Amino acid sequence: MIHTLTLYFIALKTAVRSYPFKQMKTILIRLIILLSFTCTSAQNLVKNSSFESYKYCPDDISRFDKNVSNWSVLLGTTDYMNACSRTVGFQNHNGKQTARNGNGYAGIYVYSKNDYREYIGGTLSHKLEKDKKYVLTFYVSLADYATLAIKDFSVLFTNSKLSYKDFSFNRNNTLVTPKTVSKIKGIYYNFYDQPEPIYYKSKRIWMQVYIPFTAKGYETNFIIGSFVSNSKTKKIKLTTNAKQKQFSYYYIDDVSVELINREQTTISEEIIPELETALPTIENNKVYSFTNVLFEFDKAVLLPESQLELNTLAKILLKNEQLSIEIYGHTDAIGTKEHNLELSKERAKAVANYLLDKILDENRIKWFGYGSTKPVANNTTENGRTKNRRVEFKLIED
Repeated sequence: MIHTLTLYFIALKTAVRSYPFKQMKTILIRLIILLSFTCTSAQNLVKNSSFESYKYCPDDISRFDKNVSNWSVLLGTTDYMNACSRTVGFQNHNGKQTARNGNGYAGIYVYSKNDYREYIGGTLSHKLEKDKKYVLTFYVSLADYATLAIKDFSVLFTNSKLSYKDFSFNRNNTLVTPKTVSKIKGIYYNFYDQPEPIYYKSKRIWMQVYIPFTAKGYETNFIIGSFVSNSKTKKIKLTTNAKQKQFSYYYIDDVSVELINREQTTISEEIIPELETALPTIENNKVYSFTNVLFEFDKAVLLPESQLELNTLAKILLKNEQLSIEIYGHTDAIGTKEHNLELSKERAKAVANYLLDKILDENRIKWFGYGSTKPVANNTTENGRTKNRRVEFKLIED
């Protein structure tokens, strides 16, 4: 049994022991890349990266191309959602989702009948430097009504803004494929895929897509989407109703292209220890505090570094189906009691939703928020307030 829980180190140890060598190396590289973002002041080169600058509040779908500044549509009728709109806002034709940042986000079909696809095309503030290492990141959330989740997100970098006339398409005149980009004089392009893609199936939280790459030195524009046909798309069904329309539609927000230091994205294979399967043992009916489950400031949006710790807990729940879990959210005493109570509930719910996406059994997860009513330290000091801003959990054997 463990009596003082430091799940951050347990999760890291578990990852080292539980993952195959190749996957473990990828996880560590991801962590190092994330650390580089927090330790350096990397500049996001994407113009209007979270779609906040627009011409007018959207009153209908399919207005992304004509509305959002510094962005374009290669193909299809990409949608623009903004909180200002009653019809195409956070409640929209494919469900409900709040923006990860600000008030706006995009919506695209990445799998639909007859290989229909939609894309978004972004603009960089300046041309990328040749042989420099960069990383493209963006966040996706699967729409409520989508019946399929995919893992086939890619990016096409070019030296100019492209339109549909610069491409050739499949027989249905819909899907753009990597090998069919027209060879127009003066146009340069390159495709990049994710190194270790996952199924982006969360309909509650925003999940990060990251694509590291080495610049060729001509890149000024890029296009994000899925560039493979229906038959080649890696997908999972989220419904057992065969009569439902099979499609995958994602919301997209917070797109970035940033330079990363070479030293921060390399790792020696010598520091990877011998791998073995092991999971920490957590005592039932005892309350533990997460140590590395973090949120955006004053929001219930989980930061990417929270995933390792939560994934470890999800593995324990998957391995022990007789266990259920309760999540407890707490805040410090800064702010109103009403706001703190709501924030604590939403943060506990965010953790519960993340675990639910892994174990797929809502009967095993309960969540509660207590605001600032149960402090564990003095709220008059910053150190005390930090301790009070916490999320706890308890495993219960049925």
